[in-house]
Amino acid sequence: MRTGDFLKTEMFGISSSEIIEFARLWDPQPFHLSEEAASLTPFGGLVGSGLQSLCVMVKLGVESGFLTKDAIAGLAIENLRFRNPLKPGTRVFAEFTAKSARPSAKHPSRVIATIAASLIEEKGPTILTAELVNLYSGSPIA
Repeated sequence: MRTGDFLKTEMFGISSSEIIEFARLWDPQPFHLSEEAASLTPFGGLVGSGLQSLCVMVKLGVESGFLTKDAIAGLAIENLRFRNPLKPGTRVFAEFTAKSARPSAKHPSRVIATIAASLIEEKGPTILTAELVNLYSGSPIA
């Protein structure tokens, strides 16, 4: 990973059934589980968990290879912001930009990279933003 590395992923669609399934397992709040319950909230309808939005973004980064090439471990997620809800029928993509990449003080043959990450609707707003701090093997210098 080097400063300036960038990727825009392919599109990914999310369905009502995927939102409900995720909520049953990991975030069983009524507005994630039921269209009827969600219609009584300020959302006005079913929405995905913020945690699901984060997982979708990471999935896209991993499947594209951007987050996994030479990866050793994730160290932190900083400045995580849930900007807009993930709605059923939405198509999203992720963008990743390496803001910085420096040698690890403990292990100079490893790189600590801070990656600006966003999950964005195809025709709409940004759903979430975060900075991923990851540990990679290799040099931050080209």
